[in-house]
Amino acid sequence: MVVRKLTLDDYKQFSEVSASAYVYNAEETTFEENVDNFGAFIDEGKTLISQMECGFKYNFYCGNKIGCAAVGGVASKPEYRRMGGVRATFDTVFKHALKEGAIVSILYPFSIEYYRKFGYETIFRCVHAECSFKSFEKIERFNEVTIATEEHKDTIKSIYTEIAKKRNMMFARDNYESFCFTPYESCCYTYFVNRDDAKGYVTFTLNRIARTVNISELLFNNKTALLNLLGFVKIYDGNYDTVIFDKLPVSSPVFEVIKDENRLVKRIYTYEGAARILDVEKVLEATVYPDEKGSFSVKITDSQIEKNNGIFTVDYEDGKCTVKKDASTQYDLALDILGASRIILGREGLTLNEISYIENTEIKTDCIDFLKAFPKKTTVFYDVF
Repeated sequence: MVVRKLTLDDYKQFSEVSASAYVYNAEETTFEENVDNFGAFIDEGKTLISQMECGFKYNFYCGNKIGCAAVGGVASKPEYRRMGGVRATFDTVFKHALKEGAIVSILYPFSIEYYRKFGYETIFRCVHAECSFKSFEKIERFNEVTIATEEHKDTIKSIYTEIAKKRNMMFARDNYESFCFTPYESCCYTYFVNRDDAKGYVTFTLNRIARTVNISELLFNNKTALLNLLGFVKIYDGNYDTVIFDKLPVSSPVFEVIKDENRLVKRIYTYEGAARILDVEKVLEATVYPDEKGSFSVKITDSQIEKNNGIFTVDYEDGKCTVKKDASTQYDLALDILGASRIILGREGLTLNEISYIENTEIKTDCIDFLKAFPKKTTVFYDVF
């Protein structure tokens, strides 16, 4: 089997794999811009059987940018499945991503179980919430907001970045492609507040037939900003019946300010985004640690990326750390790459008892300093690829 980067000469086979896997029309399939495409070939490199796309982005982790390999378009021709094409392609993509400086990878899985085989674990568990406007009864209407147009591009991007730095693993937006500044043409609206005491924005569309306000993004830096934005949304209660929040973190404070004593909020728990650590040592080094002094050793096992196997000892103080890798060191706990990605990147703030239930986990000490190093933080993924 041969795995290599695809070129325009491979386009016909690339489009056929896409069409057979995703039921796309082959003529409508294109190579995405700014994305590297890789494929696995058999018959001495003549027949493409599996492929995937790998783009590069940055995420905010502990307030700083880290390189991320954004994987998508994973596909195999049905007649060549279970031949190892996807696994071989992942091996090549991981090596490529590491050379390009990525230390984590993110994808949006069609199957959690399938991508766990390649080290990806869900780190953003979220809620799709449908709220009757009756649940907004205690929210005061608010109309001192501004609609975002082209002249507000830098303001919205600045609000996003300020808030994203305080969340966990949100994508850095270095351009304006993920925002909407043409509300009257696209019918996608972003309204914002940008005061010293409150910053945030809400992006939504309206469905007059279903009588719903469909919120795709809601970012706020404090309670005042949240109440202001929800107070603006409430202005639509004369024309619409329901507010739909597409991706709310499970622990979102939205559920604290929207009261549901009468069971007017329907929640559907789902997931958005699975992550994988590509370079354990560099992720540990990128972590901002507590000011107090601490130390822990964690044993990592990774079946695909050899450099991640070993015992990593972290000594930290004043927010900084030193990381050493030593296979002979005693360790506090052992995790496979799935558990490490969930705990370190996912930041669920799990207790030691909860960690003990994670598969392939071994706990040897009280792990106090380890738990202090990875406290709960809100993870949010809005960007898709």
